[in-house]
Amino acid sequence: MAQMVQMTTEQLQQLIEAVRISAANSAVQAAETVQTKSKGSFSNCPSRFGGQRDHEAVEEFIASIVTYKEIECISDEDALKGISLLFYGLASTWWQGVRKEAKTWNDVLALIRDHFSPTKPAYQIYMEIFEKKQDDHVAIDTFVCQKRALLAQLPDDRHDEETEIDLVYGLLTIKYRKHIARHDFKTFRELLEKGRIIEHNMMEDETEQKGPVRGSKGTTRCTYCKFRGHTREQCRKRKSAEEDEED
Repeated sequence: MAQMVQMTTEQLQQLIEAVRISAANSAVQAAETVQTKSKGSFSNCPSRFGGQRDHEAVEEFIASIVTYKEIECISDEDALKGISLLFYGLASTWWQGVRKEAKTWNDVLALIRDHFSPTKPAYQIYMEIFEKKQDDHVAIDTFVCQKRALLAQLPDDRHDEETEIDLVYGLLTIKYRKHIARHDFKTFRELLEKGRIIEHNMMEDETEQKGPVRGSKGTTRCTYCKFRGHTREQCRKRKSAEEDEED
């Protein structure tokens, strides 16, 4: 028969405290284990950089790896060690020569920008902005996005949005400026919304005008009967005349 164990109040409190401390230690160990297992690295990062000297490509790569680093909770020290996994080709060769100069994670980002995307002088950026107007076949979203990307490379606070809109508006094709007056909008968002409506309307017009219109200059004229809408080979009047001749 089992014997009952009697404990004093003091002994019971000591037992409860011991169990509490043991549970707390187990929780800490479990958290450390999870943290160790979830320790991130760039080994699974999908972004790679080959050394192209292109501002947009460089900024896209940097934005991608910075975001990945934050999501995977990669420390600056581990990021500095693992960044070489993301380079290939010319970029890999370049990194071998400059990696000793990178003491911190921010040094890495600065080195990438300085070598592959050096800051352009303002006058050169302006030349690129005004170098090309909008082509008839380029959507307004695409064109405005390209020009705003160039404007973003200018020194901070060079222009407010109103001035930037003035610069871009003058480069739009006449088919947009004819329907959108400059005083009808105040932001790029409003400009794009109005531009999309115009594009949609133009697409509908093109669809409706695809069918041949009787008497229009775009339709084919028969060389036999001189009527439009068919060719000589299709002409019923010619075929009827030929059949009569054969009879």
